[in-house]
Amino acid sequence: MSLRAELVSPGAGMPAFAVLLPDGWEATDSSFASMRPRLDEVLDRMPVVNRAVMRARVEEMLASARAEASRADVVRVFAPAGVDPDDVLPVSLVASWLRAPAGGSVQDLGGGLIANRGAAPLDEGGTILRWSMDQKSRIEDGEVDIAGSGYLLPVPGHPAVGLMFRSQILRGAGGSALPEEGERAMSLLCDAIVASVRWRRG
Repeated sequence: MSLRAELVSPGAGMPAFAVLLPDGWEATDSSFASMRPRLDEVLDRMPVVNRAVMRARVEEMLASARAEASRADVVRVFAPAGVDPDDVLPVSLVASWLRAPAGGSVQDLGGGLIANRGAAPLDEGGTILRWSMDQKSRIEDGEVDIAGSGYLLPVPGHPAVGLMFRSQILRGAGGSALPEEGERAMSLLCDAIVASVRWRRG
């Protein structure tokens, strides 16, 4: 598997950072505009009888995702970019800024995550915290099971701001389940992407 560096220049006084992404992954901003051609191509391959309903559902999901991204101060969404439905991996990784309450610090946030969420260091240096964010939700035709993790890194020069990542892996839906080894492989891949973060100097 080959890797490529993705430089993120968020602006608004925050430092730029880079991550290593596997081949076939893409980065998009919180508008999800770059995902539109890929989504349209996938939808165009669906049977005509289902296409209009699925397109409406996708539009609803995108609108909801954009609203959530705006509230959560999202800076990038990372995900596989394959257009063939059979090749798409059900995983995404979202990066956002997490700001401590007035007078607080990232260390305070980390302490709360350790105490309340069971967060533990991902790296040997203990600079990245990781915790479980699994969730289940009901939809019209059944239950959706999402496996995921949260990650928190301190931002250099900004003691009250952290860089947070959230992974989401579609573990099961509609009676279908992701094999355990597949979930583990995607989880380890997300761990590796987050661990690759490097801050741009200057």
